Amino acid sequence: MSQQTLLEVRGLKKYFEAGRPGFFSRTVRHVHAVDGVDLNLRKSEVLALVGESGCGKSTLSLLLMGLEDPTEGMITYDGQNITHLNDNERKSVRRKIQMVFQDPYESLNPTQTIEEIVTEPLVVHGFDGSHAERGEKVKKALEDAGLRPAEVYMKRHPHELSGGQRQRVVIAGALVLDPEIILADEPVSMLDVSIRAEIINLLAELRITRQIAVIFITHDLGSVGFFADRVAVMYLGRIVEIGTMLDVLERPQHPYTKALLSVIPVPNPRMRRERIILQGETPNPIDLPTGCRFHPRCPVAIATCKASDPALIPLTKTHQAACLLLVK
Repeated sequence: MSQQTLLEVRGLKKYFEAGRPGFFSRTVRHVHAVDGVDLNLRKSEVLALVGESGCGKSTLSLLLMGLEDPTEGMITYDGQNITHLNDNERKSVRRKIQMVFQDPYESLNPTQTIEEIVTEPLVVHGFDGSHAERGEKVKKALEDAGLRPAEVYMKRHPHELSGGQRQRVVIAGALVLDPEIILADEPVSMLDVSIRAEIINLLAELRITRQIAVIFITHDLGSVGFFADRVAVMYLGRIVEIGTMLDVLERPQHPYTKALLSVIPVPNPRMRRERIILQGETPNPIDLPTGCRFHPRCPVAIATCKASDPALIPLTKTHQAACLLLVK
């Protein structure tokens, strides 16, 4: 894996207004969707972004794509500040940063053929090659996405394909622009279990053959154990632990990470962990708890947790966690 940093995020925040001030209240309240995220992505690296629904993973991906404007912070791609680009400037960046959305059923236009769907990004971004060159790029993208031979699929419509094949078409639509980064937002959650491994293996293969970096967003830490280089665990708008996959799987430090790991199914009963079932609901992102935002659900919280909001603590060069306790 290359050590060259492609994408860097510093102090990124995104707050959404939760209603306008009314007659009885003059205060504007905000949903803290992303609340101070720092991370970096290296060339051809796979970074798994893990957390339960509502923690801010998808909002973070929309910020990285430029589909949402950040409230605060900075995003740098290949040394260029891309935080607040206009539409023309953003267009050139989007050729290199592509997104694969969660639902392949909603991502594809049902009236277009597969060839038209995969060709459209080239048209939008002004590909200046010949018609034959455009056709070759579309064919290669489809075959690299696992739809071989491409000619069999080109004239079909999305309703004629299975769910896994549709997701491969979505991936082909991203590949046709030769991106350096793919943001994969829960790309297997809508698919049958038997197909999920195929899509994960495909992304792992593309990382090698095309030297593509991947941010793989998921709520299932077990699905990326063999595939990711590093994992960032997100809770209520913040990254609470980040490190190499091996460090996080074998030596988790944050109680939330331990809870996520404890419920991963393990075939060998002798290797099973004691399940940690978190009590209560995720706190309201409008009214965040004081101190550590995980303490209302934390099984090992102490009085200090209600008063102190911990920053990421460096444990090793490759592993950080935001917890004062560091309970083993």
